[in-house]
Amino acid sequence: MPRVLLGDVAHEHKETCKGGREGYPIVGLEHLISGEITLTRWSEDTENTFTKMFRKGNVLFGRRRAYLKKAAVAPFDGICSGDITVIEADPDKIFPELLPFIIQNDDLFDFAVGKSAGSLSPRVKWEHLKNYEFELPDMDKQKELAELLWAITETKKAYRELIEATDELVKSQFIEPADHGRWTIHVTSGRRCA
Repeated sequence: MPRVLLGDVAHEHKETCKGGREGYPIVGLEHLISGEITLTRWSEDTENTFTKMFRKGNVLFGRRRAYLKKAAVAPFDGICSGDITVIEADPDKIFPELLPFIIQNDDLFDFAVGKSAGSLSPRVKWEHLKNYEFELPDMDKQKELAELLWAITETKKAYRELIEATDELVKSQFIEPADHGRWTIHVTSGRRCA
């Protein structure tokens, strides 16, 4: 399987919002969740100085403190912090739906941490990230891998949502409102319910 550099199959998307920011979701580093491949949080507040545009399908990579492992694919167009590198797949070289999984992996984050500069708030630049090397199969295999990885991701998400709903249901069975708006916690089987 041939080895390629990230910069051979993707590039930094550089676009500035020149007009008003109304109608664009805003993404800061705080909205990227460590280890999550899909962006699920953002802000509608345009009271900030962000001007960096991203487009649906771009990967938003938290370049500050790369050890936090923050990178997610954008489900819409928006504006983000300057501490986020916007990465766009070159669709004739890499299947775009595979790129988020290439970026959201421990090996790339370790590489990014090793290339980060600064002591208090280390940052990694695209000039370094683009030199990350990895194996890349042909386009048919890339498509197959992307479909499999997204199916696994959706299954994990559904499972996590089921666990959260079950947890809320269990909590509702053991916590009742008490006097003056306080809550009473019932303990059963030696196990504490919170």
